[in-house]
Amino acid sequence: MVINVFYEDFQLTLLEFLKPHWKRVIFLDLETHVIDDNFLSNERILSISYARRVSDNFLDSEGIEVTTLILNHDDDESEISLLNKLNDEMGKIRPLGVIGYGIRFYDIPLLTLKKERHPIKLWKLIDMLESACHVDLYHILKQNGYRKLYEAINSNEFKELPLLRTKNIVPRSGEEKAKEIYRLWKEDRNNLEKYNKGDVHDTLLIAENFLSS
Repeated sequence: MVINVFYEDFQLTLLEFLKPHWKRVIFLDLETHVIDDNFLSNERILSISYARRVSDNFLDSEGIEVTTLILNHDDDESEISLLNKLNDEMGKIRPLGVIGYGIRFYDIPLLTLKKERHPIKLWKLIDMLESACHVDLYHILKQNGYRKLYEAINSNEFKELPLLRTKNIVPRSGEEKAKEIYRLWKEDRNNLEKYNKGDVHDTLLIAENFLSS
């Protein structure tokens, strides 16, 4: 017998499964420099942010810890250093779950390609990519009628959550967004960090909202 289970329902089930292990769940987001819209080909990782719950209180913004790692220079050596730092961070947390918006389409595949491209052994990063449970909020939010993350963040449904709402720092999509993110990396890294932090902080609270409802 074939049971009709949708991706959206399955992602919610995975979210519930991770709830008892919430302090070992990270919310991940990468910002990259993409050339000519060639995704998952030759882009450079500019920054990596992850958030995690360090308190016992769901929906409490004060109990969220966010770490942001930013690329020093636009070259392979700096990118390897960035990945090594992420590897060290994952070794401290040993995440059982990785959650984000669109991570199944982009962040996880890109990190997989990077660890294969660079001649280094990133065992803790490999654990995160190959052994941790991955949950994509894209599927869950799509079921609620949101096609983009900024639509959910600015919606009435989540207006009571203490979200950072930093999506307005850059254009919402397309080539202009990519150009502005790269410009921020070159000229205004504080705002790049703020933008990156907002994504992981807000997706964590939105996920907790689903678990609390």
